[in-house]
Amino acid sequence: MLREFVLWWARQMQALVPQRLLANADRMAALVATIGRRHVTMSLRQGGRETALGEYRPDDDSLLSAIAELRRRPRHVIIRAEPGTLLERPVDLPLAAEQDLDRVVGYEMDRLTPFAASDVVWHASVAKRDAAQRQVRVRLSLVPRRALQPYLDLLLRAGLEPTWVEASAADGTLRRIALAASRPDPARRRTITALAGVVAALAIAAIIIPFIVQALAGAATERAINLLAPKVAQVESLRQHIAANAVDADALTAEQAHVGDALQVLAAVTDIVPDDSYLTELTLHQGKLGLSGQSPAAARLILALSADPAFRNPAFAAPVTRTQDGHAELFVIHAELAP
Repeated sequence: MLREFVLWWARQMQALVPQRLLANADRMAALVATIGRRHVTMSLRQGGRETALGEYRPDDDSLLSAIAELRRRPRHVIIRAEPGTLLERPVDLPLAAEQDLDRVVGYEMDRLTPFAASDVVWHASVAKRDAAQRQVRVRLSLVPRRALQPYLDLLLRAGLEPTWVEASAADGTLRRIALAASRPDPARRRTITALAGVVAALAIAAIIIPFIVQALAGAATERAINLLAPKVAQVESLRQHIAANAVDADALTAEQAHVGDALQVLAAVTDIVPDDSYLTELTLHQGKLGLSGQSPAAARLILALSADPAFRNPAFAAPVTRTQDGHAELFVIHAELAP
């Protein structure tokens, strides 16, 4: 698992190097470290010309002072590998692999070569597509890290981060392979930072919005309960009056059947209305129930009321419309209380 993560991170960092930089590398200002048998030759490339700065051994720290003497240090550092260091081979892959070529080749590196992906710097490019066979031929170019590591350490001690490796193929063609340690240009870095900020903002919004929606729904329910409070108090007062005056229980039962028990109706409606819906108004008069509110699927409320034996003939009293954001439906439903 750790190896896969390191491989993914390295290839993602490599992808940050803009391809236009590699294509125009001959003209841009850069420090070039040419690897020899026992030393490295440092030169300054500007406008397609190179000026030698000196030769240094991998264990020689005098490169620090040479770099310090540069009036303006180039932002790019190139390692020019020894002849014969570059290894290349063709690889045939399914056509679908082109969509995520780096990841596929990285996973298959130890099968395609004698190396693990973390032991080489490499680049995969499409050389040919065969739509009939649904295959793509890839040119895999790589340089073993052990051939570069002493010089990478030397450059890092001098405060330099290599941008890419230059190496000659067998036919003399120059290959350029971006290094995982390369840094993106400032514009790309600002873009990545901005995108990271957007992702963070979306993550925070995803956490906060459900609580806001729940709070709004709770407030709407609280308003509906407050609207019913006078009627509930009236019913409760009637109960107390009947109890105090010993009114016949049959008379109370008949009256409740005619008017409707508000508490029982409220409890039944609360059980029926799902969590993603809420009421803005509830009315109860002479056995007639009125419901107004919002729901993602208002038709489900009709079905739920029909299935409850406490209600009869539920129906929409007005056309169902959608909210301004389009996420919910506004409804008005009338129903009768069952006797």
